Amino acid sequence: MRKIVFLDRDGTICEDSDYLDDFRKMKIFSFSYDALAIIKNKGYEIYVITNQSGVAKGKFSLEEAENQKKFVLAYFNREKKLIEDYLYCPHHKEGVVEKFSFECNCRKPKTGMIEKINTLSEIDRKNSYVVGDKLIDIELAVNLGVNPVLVLTGYGNEEQKKIMEKDYNVLIFNNLLDFANSII
Repeated sequence: MRKIVFLDRDGTICEDSDYLDDFRKMKIFSFSYDALAIIKNKGYEIYVITNQSGVAKGKFSLEEAENQKKFVLAYFNREKKLIEDYLYCPHHKEGVVEKFSFECNCRKPKTGMIEKINTLSEIDRKNSYVVGDKLIDIELAVNLGVNPVLVLTGYGNEEQKKIMEKDYNVLIFNNLLDFANSII
């Protein structure tokens, strides 16, 4: 069984900048590299799972979404491979780019992105996590049957009340580094 940490991108490992249209503007939190190194050293596989509806909404191109992916992988895998893979959903049912404007099964909180990379039966659900700053990340964890973790960076503080109204058993941390230091 595989212990996995699925990480949201915007608001979790980097600042959320509403439809980032140029990877060179991405601001990765100062603690993120150390956090991922700690998680990896504790025996977890790490995957970035992110909704990037800006493609469907015409805010940036699919090529830019790929540039963002390459940037994140290069940053975190520069010394040793911390991130196994990075998946993103470019779809949104209300998009303006026809090719990406539909209801898909990969947009969080649905599990389609994870099904692309893992046989769900291989996940050690008791010892795996989805970490993010929004309700959709918590709902993804619930849909997968793994531990939901809310970080208070990004939209975390704003989303906390909405999440607490649900009957989810959510772990809450100030940031990704606090989470990394807490897991066994």
